[in-house]
Amino acid sequence: MLAVAIENLARAIAPVLSHLSEDIWQFLPYKTPYQSVFESGWVKLDDSWKNPDLATKWETLRDLRTEVNKVLEQARNDKAIGSSLEAKVRLYVADKSLRQQLAAFNPADLSGNGVDELRYLFLASQVELLDTPGSLVDPKYSAQTDAFSIGVVDAEGEKCDRCWNYSTHVGKSAEHPLLCERCVPAIAGQF
Repeated sequence: MLAVAIENLARAIAPVLSHLSEDIWQFLPYKTPYQSVFESGWVKLDDSWKNPDLATKWETLRDLRTEVNKVLEQARNDKAIGSSLEAKVRLYVADKSLRQQLAAFNPADLSGNGVDELRYLFLASQVELLDTPGSLVDPKYSAQTDAFSIGVVDAEGEKCDRCWNYSTHVGKSAEHPLLCERCVPAIAGQF
């Protein structure tokens, strides 16, 4: 699978970075049927990679992220926050299946690598999923439709010196008191 990725990368950059792409091609650690990246043709996609359900899911998530970004931008324009990492997004989604998908991205246990966390999709320090639209206690910065309710409040905790996310776990490590729960293991080489 890595071979497919590197070959397609070399093909994709060939029109703009011709020397670099040819260098990549010449130093592939295996033989290819083509002597040059320019003989190999354009990017090749396998039909098995097409997944319209996954594409629809991510389109929905991107649309939701656009709406969240609009509310974050309101807070930034009013100087309530300097960056989106200073914010906590409070979110209610009416669609039950979408709410379950979002909950899967928002684990209560933050001991994993955090790559799939909802807060990284929205580029905020925290995301709180709400069970009812009424539990969104009139924040100053909000947006509401029939499909969702979004509120932006100040993030809880302190700012991590490494990743700049706000976390209630900053200061809990004796060895690294200025780092969050995700950065302490990263510094220790556990990821």
